[in-house]
Amino acid sequence: MFITFSDLAQLKGVTRSAVSQRRQTGILDAAIVKVGAREKLNKELALELWDKNSVSFTPEIKESIKNVGSNEELPSFNESRAKREAMMARLAEIEVEEKEKVLVPSEDVKRSWVQLVTIAKTKVLGIPTKAKQRIPDLDKGAMALLDEIVRETLEDLAVENVEAA
Repeated sequence: MFITFSDLAQLKGVTRSAVSQRRQTGILDAAIVKVGAREKLNKELALELWDKNSVSFTPEIKESIKNVGSNEELPSFNESRAKREAMMARLAEIEVEEKEKVLVPSEDVKRSWVQLVTIAKTKVLGIPTKAKQRIPDLDKGAMALLDEIVRETLEDLAVENVEAA
C-alpha cells in the first residue's frame, strides 16, 4: 500500500515539515516509489525506516533530561535555539574583536603586566646606586637607608591579595 508524505506525518503524529526533513536526510529514500507522476511511500517500509531512525525516550530518560541542571522544565526548542543563536552571535563578535585587536587574551595582558612590573622593580632598586653616582659624598649609612626605604616600598606594593579595580 502506498501513502503520501502527509499521510506519514499524520500516522506518526508529526508535522509535514518533520517528514520533509527526514526525506532530505535520505532516511526515507528506500521507501519512495513513483506512482504515476507523483512520489509516494511504501507504507510498511516508510514506517519501519521512521521507527528505526527515531530516538524514543523512555519515561526514565525523559525524567533525567528534565532534571539536567535544575528541577525546572527544559526550555522549549525555540527558546533553546534562540539562546544558542545569541551565544553563537556573541562568539562571532568576540572573534571579530580579537582579530581587530580590540580584545586580547588575558594571558597576553598578564604577561605584559609581569614584564612592566619587573622593569619598574628593577628601576626602583637601582635608585640608591644612581643616587650614589650623582651625589658622590653619600656615605654608606645614607646608602643603606636609601636601599632600605626602596625595598620597604617595594614590599608594601607586593601585596598578594590585590583585587582588580
